[in-house]
Amino acid sequence: MRHTITHLSIGVLGILAAVTIGCQGSSNIVGPEAKLPGSPDSAEFLDRTSSQKFVTENQAMRGMLLLLDGKDNVKTFAQRVGDLRGRGIICPRWDCSANRPLTKGKLAYMVYQACEIPGGVTLLIAGPSRRYCLRELQFRSIISPGAGSTPVSGIEYVAVISRGAAYMETGNVPQTMKVKWSR
Repeated sequence: MRHTITHLSIGVLGILAAVTIGCQGSSNIVGPEAKLPGSPDSAEFLDRTSSQKFVTENQAMRGMLLLLDGKDNVKTFAQRVGDLRGRGIICPRWDCSANRPLTKGKLAYMVYQACEIPGGVTLLIAGPSRRYCLRELQFRSIISPGAGSTPVSGIEYVAVISRGAAYMETGNVPQTMKVKWSR
Protein backbone atom coordinates (compact mmCIF):
# COMPACT_ATOMS: atom_id res chain seq x y z
CA MET A 1 0.00 0.00 0.00
CA ARG A 2 2.79 2.43 0.95
CA HIS A 3 4.53 1.62 -2.33
CA THR A 4 1.38 2.49 -4.30
CA ILE A 5 0.94 5.80 -2.50
CA THR A 6 4.58 6.71 -3.20
CA HIS A 7 4.15 5.98 -6.92
CA LEU A 8 0.91 7.94 -7.00
CA SER A 9 2.58 10.90 -5.27
CA ILE A 10 5.46 10.86 -7.76
CA GLY A 11 2.96 10.75 -10.63
CA VAL A 12 1.01 13.72 -9.30
CA LEU A 13 4.22 15.73 -8.83
CA GLY A 14 5.24 14.90 -12.40
CA ILE A 15 1.90 16.09 -13.72
CA LEU A 16 2.11 19.33 -11.73
CA ALA A 17 5.60 19.93 -13.14
CA ALA A 18 4.28 19.37 -16.68
CA VAL A 19 1.54 21.94 -16.15
CA THR A 20 4.04 24.49 -14.90
CA ILE A 21 6.40 23.88 -17.81
CA GLY A 22 3.68 23.71 -20.50
CA CYS A 23 2.35 27.25 -20.08
CA GLN A 24 5.42 29.22 -19.14
CA GLY A 25 6.62 32.66 -20.09
CA SER A 26 6.37 36.17 -18.81
CA SER A 27 3.57 37.51 -20.99
CA ASN A 28 5.68 39.94 -23.02
CA ILE A 29 4.46 41.13 -26.40
CA VAL A 30 7.20 41.99 -28.87
CA GLY A 31 6.15 44.15 -31.79
CA PRO A 32 2.73 45.17 -30.40
CA GLU A 33 2.26 47.74 -33.16
CA ALA A 34 3.41 45.39 -35.92
CA LYS A 35 1.77 46.01 -39.27
CA LEU A 36 -0.94 43.49 -39.93
CA PRO A 37 -1.17 41.83 -43.35
CA GLY A 38 -3.64 43.41 -45.76
CA SER A 39 -6.89 41.95 -47.02
CA PRO A 40 -9.23 40.42 -44.47
CA ASP A 41 -10.28 37.76 -46.99
CA SER A 42 -9.51 34.36 -45.50
CA ALA A 43 -8.99 32.59 -48.85
CA GLU A 44 -6.33 35.11 -49.88
CA PHE A 45 -4.70 34.90 -46.44
CA LEU A 46 -4.52 31.10 -46.57
CA ASP A 47 -3.23 31.12 -50.15
CA ARG A 48 -0.49 33.61 -49.30
CA THR A 49 0.41 31.79 -46.08
CA SER A 50 0.62 28.34 -47.68
CA SER A 51 3.63 29.33 -49.80
CA GLN A 52 5.74 30.65 -46.91
CA LYS A 53 8.77 28.86 -45.49
CA PHE A 54 7.46 29.46 -41.97
CA VAL A 55 4.48 31.17 -40.33
CA THR A 56 4.97 34.00 -37.85
CA GLU A 57 3.06 34.22 -34.58
CA ASN A 58 1.28 37.27 -35.99
CA GLN A 59 0.03 35.32 -39.02
CA ALA A 60 -0.87 32.33 -36.88
CA MET A 61 -2.98 34.39 -34.53
CA ARG A 62 -4.72 36.03 -37.47
CA GLY A 63 -5.55 32.58 -38.80
CA MET A 64 -6.97 31.59 -35.41
CA LEU A 65 -9.30 34.61 -35.45
CA LEU A 66 -10.37 33.72 -38.99
CA LEU A 67 -11.01 30.15 -37.83
CA LEU A 68 -13.06 31.28 -34.84
CA ASP A 69 -14.91 34.30 -36.25
CA GLY A 70 -14.48 34.18 -40.02
CA LYS A 71 -12.85 37.63 -39.82
CA ASP A 72 -10.04 39.55 -38.18
CA ASN A 73 -10.86 43.18 -37.49
CA VAL A 74 -8.09 44.04 -35.02
CA LYS A 75 -5.72 46.93 -35.70
CA THR A 76 -2.54 45.78 -33.88
CA PHE A 77 -0.74 42.62 -32.89
CA ALA A 78 -1.22 43.49 -29.20
CA GLN A 79 -5.00 43.58 -29.73
CA ARG A 80 -4.86 40.24 -31.49
CA VAL A 81 -2.90 38.71 -28.60
CA GLY A 82 -5.29 40.26 -26.06
CA ASP A 83 -8.35 38.93 -27.87
CA LEU A 84 -6.99 35.37 -28.06
CA ARG A 85 -5.72 35.45 -24.47
CA GLY A 86 -9.17 36.58 -23.34
CA ARG A 87 -10.72 33.56 -25.05
CA GLY A 88 -8.20 31.13 -23.59
CA ILE A 89 -6.76 30.29 -27.03
CA ILE A 90 -3.23 31.32 -26.05
CA CYS A 91 -1.69 30.93 -22.63
CA PRO A 92 -1.69 34.18 -20.63
CA ARG A 93 1.96 33.67 -19.66
CA TRP A 94 3.37 33.19 -23.16
CA ASP A 95 5.80 35.68 -24.61
CA CYS A 96 4.45 36.71 -28.01
CA SER A 97 6.51 38.19 -30.82
CA ALA A 98 4.91 39.30 -34.07
CA ASN A 99 7.78 38.18 -36.31
CA ARG A 100 8.93 35.04 -34.46
CA PRO A 101 8.29 31.73 -36.26
CA LEU A 102 5.36 29.79 -34.85
CA THR A 103 6.25 26.44 -33.27
CA LYS A 104 4.29 23.19 -33.51
CA GLY A 105 3.70 23.28 -29.75
CA LYS A 106 2.06 26.72 -29.83
CA LEU A 107 0.00 25.82 -32.90
CA ALA A 108 -1.19 22.61 -31.26
CA TYR A 109 -2.16 24.44 -28.08
CA MET A 110 -4.11 27.10 -29.99
CA VAL A 111 -5.95 24.58 -32.19
CA TYR A 112 -6.71 22.33 -29.23
CA GLN A 113 -8.20 25.26 -27.31
CA ALA A 114 -10.06 26.77 -30.29
CA CYS A 115 -11.61 23.46 -31.34
CA GLU A 116 -12.42 22.41 -27.76
CA ILE A 117 -11.01 18.95 -28.42
CA PRO A 118 -11.57 16.52 -25.56
CA GLY A 119 -8.20 15.36 -24.30
CA GLY A 120 -6.90 12.14 -22.89
CA VAL A 121 -6.27 11.42 -19.23
CA THR A 122 -3.09 13.50 -19.00
CA LEU A 123 -4.79 16.58 -20.45
CA LEU A 124 -7.77 16.12 -18.16
CA ILE A 125 -5.58 15.89 -15.07
CA ALA A 126 -2.79 18.31 -15.96
CA GLY A 127 -4.63 20.74 -18.18
CA PRO A 128 -3.50 21.88 -21.62
CA SER A 129 0.17 22.46 -22.35
CA ARG A 130 2.02 22.78 -25.64
CA ARG A 131 3.53 19.33 -25.20
CA TYR A 132 0.35 17.42 -24.39
CA CYS A 133 -1.80 19.33 -26.90
CA LEU A 134 0.76 18.45 -29.57
CA ARG A 135 0.62 14.79 -28.59
CA GLU A 136 -3.19 14.81 -28.63
CA LEU A 137 -3.34 16.42 -32.08
CA GLN A 138 -0.72 14.01 -33.39
CA PHE A 139 -2.74 11.10 -31.98
CA ARG A 140 -5.84 12.44 -33.77
CA SER A 141 -3.84 12.90 -37.02
CA ILE A 142 -4.49 16.65 -37.07
CA ILE A 143 -0.82 17.66 -36.98
CA SER A 144 2.24 15.84 -38.32
CA PRO A 145 4.91 14.25 -36.14
CA GLY A 146 7.71 16.42 -34.84
CA ALA A 147 9.00 18.21 -31.78
CA GLY A 148 7.06 21.05 -30.20
CA SER A 149 9.90 23.48 -30.89
CA THR A 150 9.85 22.85 -34.67
CA PRO A 151 8.86 25.90 -36.76
CA VAL A 152 5.62 25.45 -38.72
CA SER A 153 5.73 25.86 -42.50
CA GLY A 154 2.99 27.72 -44.31
CA ILE A 155 1.57 24.62 -45.98
CA GLU A 156 1.49 22.70 -42.70
CA TYR A 157 -0.23 25.61 -40.97
CA VAL A 158 -2.95 25.78 -43.61
CA ALA A 159 -3.45 21.99 -43.41
CA VAL A 160 -3.77 22.04 -39.60
CA ILE A 161 -6.18 25.00 -39.67
CA SER A 162 -8.26 23.20 -42.31
CA ARG A 163 -8.40 20.07 -40.17
CA GLY A 164 -9.34 22.22 -37.17
CA ALA A 165 -12.16 23.82 -39.15
CA ALA A 166 -13.43 20.38 -40.20
CA TYR A 167 -13.31 19.22 -36.58
CA MET A 168 -15.23 22.28 -35.39
CA GLU A 169 -17.89 21.70 -38.02
CA THR A 170 -18.35 17.94 -37.72
CA GLY A 171 -16.74 16.80 -34.47
CA ASN A 172 -14.08 14.77 -36.26
CA VAL A 173 -11.49 15.03 -39.02
CA PRO A 174 -12.47 13.26 -42.26
CA GLN A 175 -10.20 10.32 -43.09
CA THR A 176 -9.12 12.01 -46.33
CA MET A 177 -7.78 15.02 -44.39
CA LYS A 178 -5.89 13.16 -41.68
CA VAL A 179 -2.10 13.18 -41.52
CA LYS A 180 -0.80 9.98 -43.06
CA TRP A 181 2.10 8.56 -41.07
CA SER A 182 3.03 5.26 -39.50
CA ARG A 183 3.02 5.02 -35.74
